[in-house]
Amino acid sequence: MRPNEPATPSSTSRRAFLGTAGSVAVGVGLAGCSGSAPTADDSDRDRTFQMVGEPIQTLDPAATNDSATTTVITQLFDGLVHYPKGNIGPELLLADDHSVSDDGTVHTFELDPEATFADGRPVRADDVVYSFERAVASEHSASASKLLDVLGVEHRTETVETEDGSAERYEPGTLGVEAIADRTVEIRLSEPFHAAMGVLAYPSLSVVPEGIVGDVEGYDGEMSYSEFATENPVGAGPFEFETWTKDVEYAVSARDDYRGDGPYVDGIRWEVTSTPSAEYTYAINKNADAFWIPSGKFDPNLVSIETTDEKGRKVGTYGPLPENGETVQYHQIPQTWTFYLGFNAERVAKPVRRAVAYVLNQQMQVEKVHEGRGERAAHLTPPNVYPGGNSAYQSDAEEYPYGLDESRFEAARDALADAGHGPDDPAEVTLTVYDAAAWFETGKLLRDKLARVGVDLSVERAPFPTIAERGRNGKLEAFSYGWVMEYPAPDSFLEILYPPSSDEQFFNWGGTPAADRAKQAWERVLSHSSASEADRQARVEAYRQMETANWEDVVALPVYHPVGEGFYYDWVDVPKTGAAGFSMHKYDDVRVGSRD
Repeated sequence: MRPNEPATPSSTSRRAFLGTAGSVAVGVGLAGCSGSAPTADDSDRDRTFQMVGEPIQTLDPAATNDSATTTVITQLFDGLVHYPKGNIGPELLLADDHSVSDDGTVHTFELDPEATFADGRPVRADDVVYSFERAVASEHSASASKLLDVLGVEHRTETVETEDGSAERYEPGTLGVEAIADRTVEIRLSEPFHAAMGVLAYPSLSVVPEGIVGDVEGYDGEMSYSEFATENPVGAGPFEFETWTKDVEYAVSARDDYRGDGPYVDGIRWEVTSTPSAEYTYAINKNADAFWIPSGKFDPNLVSIETTDEKGRKVGTYGPLPENGETVQYHQIPQTWTFYLGFNAERVAKPVRRAVAYVLNQQMQVEKVHEGRGERAAHLTPPNVYPGGNSAYQSDAEEYPYGLDESRFEAARDALADAGHGPDDPAEVTLTVYDAAAWFETGKLLRDKLARVGVDLSVERAPFPTIAERGRNGKLEAFSYGWVMEYPAPDSFLEILYPPSSDEQFFNWGGTPAADRAKQAWERVLSHSSASEADRQARVEAYRQMETANWEDVVALPVYHPVGEGFYYDWVDVPKTGAAGFSMHKYDDVRVGSRD
């Protein structure tokens, strides 16, 4: 589990960015992602799956730090474990057997003997050891905390001098990952962790050939890092690299020696466009098989839902498209994300925070501001990883004290009156929102509502890096933020409520009974980390206590959980994506029929 003092810089800024940026682009971030469609009976493996994508940053899995890059990494590389078709239940991939010691601290994986890299060499246990060492020790890696701090793999640290004094950092070569046979690898944890397989499923922990680059001790490298990361990535996934022209296109080609039946296409090509509007124009000209429709072009009245499965995924049609008359397939999936309004508790008093909660109407926000492309949020933990699932989420949400589908102005006035505020003596608060139209509209709506009860709210826009920087420096009062799943468990979200603060969460929350309860509950989560039923029950109780403590003090006000959407023409068949997201879906199961 996550120690109090991480041995590596935090990776949570990426998760926060994905969540916050998603407000603009539950589509831009998911551009070119599709869902279920009728089977293309005339599919031909010579056809290329045409998509639209954002610019990518690297072809090195360990350095992956955004959803567009992760999408490509998922096609080129395999890990020990994966999220099959983006579903949040992790399954074995490069490994074909897995066992855990009685105390839950030693995970042993047997590798699939048929697994090979794209250059033909077999996948060995030494490749896993090298890949995980790169993840924690390479200067290029953005993945160290996943293994060291989240999963808690055994390791030693060493003291290094920094500009701020000294700090503990990972000591190279001490990671508790060992090849105990040619195809057997052992991972030793400092303590059991119930979500270990979910962490290992992340694409940034994919396996690369031992010694492929020389960015860790003991290896000179078969090629330069630049070559590997930009033009010659060697992975064990279903596709191999074809081309990447920065800000223009990138493409992968199907491997004919990949284990299993796929891929069913010759390759995948992503066209990079400059704006969501340009992406949409490209798609309606039928240059893309799958696409996303941005706000301003999306009309919720054109959506027709035909089926909803047990995971809440909806399948239907959208159309006709005004520009070309086509009715396309439509797929909507609940995402494991939460958007919220955060508060610096030292600068915004509790009565003011509660007043904001009273006037915020989450249902209206989803319907009017976000065009129905999400679900109202009562909890920080999304429904698909909430203890007990969606039914428990909705049942517990009935106790939400501020109202999810109304603005309670009188309750807000009463809360402010207790602090001496009213329309004649308003509290003054600055809300900093992500630089996106939807969040700015949210701010303006809140400003107008709060003016009626005794809060003078100023709304300013800023890019995510500015919000993060100002938050770390204690210069935010209220702010829009978001959080995306790192692994499929409530811990992945509720860790941000561990008082008083962290480098990535700017609540400065402490000294209240609710903050104390949240702190104690999180410590129970940490001390009941195994997969045993007794520990699970203890965690469930602690999770709920953290959610209700946040309700009481309102440091992270839940707003909504976004949905992912895919729009795709009838000639393409892509099995439904799961809640882990489109970037985790390997497209070796895609079929493309005749476009005529």
